[in-house]
Formats: sequence, structure tokens, C-alpha cells
Amino acid sequence: MMPPLSLSEYLDLLKQRYQLNYNVEINKLIQDVNVDIFALLVIEHYRNVISKKIQIDRYEEREVILVKGYESMVEGGEVNDFSRFLTSAAQELVIPSLDIMSHLIDGIIVSAQGFSQEAISAAQKYKYSRTFFLGIKGWCDIRLLLVDLKNSTVFCNAKGKEIVQVYSFTQRQEVVKNNK
Repeated sequence: MMPPLSLSEYLDLLKQRYQLNYNVEINKLIQDVNVDIFALLVIEHYRNVISKKIQIDRYEEREVILVKGYESMVEGGEVNDFSRFLTSAAQELVIPSLDIMSHLIDGIIVSAQGFSQEAISAAQKYKYSRTFFLGIKGWCDIRLLLVDLKNSTVFCNAKGKEIVQVYSFTQRQEVVKNNK
């Protein structure tokens, strides 16, 4: 069994992983909340005819990752506050447009000392999905994950199940075993 990572080690690991594909900012202030990591990925899709200059259609997918770290145990109130922050941040970060198909916002809380049962329950119940102009101007979903460094576990809401494997600790243990 691997010793648990410290909060700063885990945040550095995430930052390095995100920098491969995302535009990353550290300690960004969004709506008076300081997030430890802000990462943005814009994927552009288009179809063309004959040459790349003649496009039939084009659209974008955007993914925003907001990571907040805590050294102490996280209680339900803090998860509820972060959930409200994600909902209000979606108003600022999401741009309904014919050119942007989907927005995904990943809210990730990392705790060095774990989460209370109330916090886990609040995260699992959290839900946010919104369409704009009947989906013609895209949609937005929020995935909420709680990463417990002390117990090497990850909790998430229903939408978060799509990416929970990325933050899972079983991958890390398998990589270490393969490197030995």
C-alpha cells in the first residue's frame, strides 16, 4: 500500500496532468472564491469539403476544471458552499452560443483529512444540468468530485461517475506496481 500523498503533492500532480492538454492557472479568483487550480480545455470540431478552408459546420466543446484543496476534514456546509459556487460560476463561465455545443464544469474538492458523511451525502445529491434555447445553443453539466487523500477514495455526484476513474487511486497503485 502506498503512503497517502500530501495535499500539495496531489495538487502538483493534477497541475502537471492538466498542463498536457489544458490552459492552467493557479490560485485564480472566481466570484470571490480562490480556487487552487483553474483549467480550461476547448476542443474544436468541424467538417470540411474539398479543402480545410471550406467548412460545412463547426462547433466547440469546453471543459472547465475548478480544484479547491483543504488540509482539514471537509464538512457538509463546505461542500454545499462549493456546490453553490459551481452553480453561480456556471453563469459566468458558460457562454450559450450556436458555436459551442457543450460545457462541462468539473468541481473537485481535495481533502488531506477526508470528508464527513454529511459532506459525502451532499456531494452525491448535487445535480446541475441546463440546456440553452432547447439545446440549440448547447448545454452545461456540472460534475462534482470529492478526493479523500487520507483514505485514498473518491466520491462523486451522478454526472461525476463519467470521470471518477481519472482521479481514482487504484490507477496510481497499479502504475507503481508496474514500475517495480
